[in-house]
Amino acid sequence: MNKTQIIKTLTTGALLSYKRYNTLPSVTIAQAILETGWLQHVEGNNIFGIKWTNGCGYEVQEFNTHEYINGVKTPMVCKFRKYDSVEASILDHGKLLSFSRYRAVIESKDYKQACQNLYNCGYCTDNEYPEKLVAIIQENKLYQYDPVFRGKIPTSSNLENIKYLQSSLNKMKIKDINNNILVVDGASGALTITAVKNFQNIVGITADGICGPETLNALEIIMRKPICSINSSKNKIAIRYLQYRFKASMDGIYGDETQRCVREYQKNNNLAADGACGENTWAKLFS
Repeated sequence: MNKTQIIKTLTTGALLSYKRYNTLPSVTIAQAILETGWLQHVEGNNIFGIKWTNGCGYEVQEFNTHEYINGVKTPMVCKFRKYDSVEASILDHGKLLSFSRYRAVIESKDYKQACQNLYNCGYCTDNEYPEKLVAIIQENKLYQYDPVFRGKIPTSSNLENIKYLQSSLNKMKIKDINNNILVVDGASGALTITAVKNFQNIVGITADGICGPETLNALEIIMRKPICSINSSKNKIAIRYLQYRFKASMDGIYGDETQRCVREYQKNNNLAADGACGENTWAKLFS
């Protein structure tokens, strides 16, 4: 697997860990990458080097490793947990960080603070560990998977905007990274961010995952269900969304290809096959 594929492999578990244990996805993914050398060195699906202890509920495995003792890299043989899957390892990692010892990590306002607190709380012995994690996060833009409002309380207007966004994305059949619809809770969490970015890429605006004016404006354009046809040159945002739904080239131009795709969709859904996206076709798309 290349780096993009590896990140995708880790992201699903990292987002689930965030949902269950409030662990920042960027930090979880970066730790997995650092601990395994981009999944090149994995034993028993243990991708975080979590040690085995009596009563932990997992099988044990032993292999050579090293620890930093008084700043000196020292080789030793240690016992480690063995997991049935990588996802199980990720969730156990999240559970571990939910213990009171690592409260500072979970309560960190951003990934930089969380990385430093991992070292401060004794998760690792390498004093360069936080710097290495931050470098991985920034080089691979892993911060894009983190929630927007972590450490802050969203205003009531933001909550309503996000609820409207979540509800609209569900109507438009735009799902999160796990191919699920969103929970309409007004929380700009990691899963909502992935769905927002998907929407932003579809309509051709800045894909930052943020529910800002540009994104809300794009939503409004589509939710107004403008009539689009071969003769329309406006509403490029709406046309790009239609092209996405009709599996046509997404260029924002309602050309012959888009018209053909619309007609095919209309025929398949017992609609008047006029090749124009009007009220009935929009209604079917949002049903």
